[in-house]
Amino acid sequence: MSTIVLSNPLGAHWTAGRHGQAEGEAGIRATHAAGLTIVEVAALPGQAQPLRAALEAGFGMTLGDGQPAHSAENAVCTGPGHYLLVGHDVQAVKAAVGDLAMAVDQSSGRVRVSIDGPAVADLLAKACPLDLRAWPIGGAQASHFLHIACAYYRRSEHGFDLYFGRSFAASAAQWLLDAGAEFGVEIG
Repeated sequence: MSTIVLSNPLGAHWTAGRHGQAEGEAGIRATHAAGLTIVEVAALPGQAQPLRAALEAGFGMTLGDGQPAHSAENAVCTGPGHYLLVGHDVQAVKAAVGDLAMAVDQSSGRVRVSIDGPAVADLLAKACPLDLRAWPIGGAQASHFLHIACAYYRRSEHGFDLYFGRSFAASAAQWLLDAGAEFGVEIG
């Protein structure tokens, strides 16, 4: 059974409505998924390919050859043989992967913020050293967001999911509001 922390880890300023530039369409639309279950899975040495096969058999996830560009919305690759599985119970994941991998419930340790909009690439260019414009849809990468470890998943042409450690989420959220102010940020 997953333990899910329901309090807002993004701080008091992360409130629904428009922030920053008030004129015109918001350049950034942001949401936070409260109560999300996240299981981190890491393949044991030599077991990355069998792990991907087990995840496909158990949950229907098609993860290609395990490169970060081969992720799925509910299985974000953060490195060779490492995934953040979203929306799955840790016990079900452990049953599916058996002794191929370690599986740890990160539901109260990770936060996902989803951002969309025409200004997303410009906003993320301020914080991420990677060229996110060149990524394929469905691609993922572990990197950093300013000084904070972050896993990025490209969901659509202008949409990304950002996964932060819970203890850094308020700092990341405040930065998103401050740096996105010039574009207008609409929090849903």
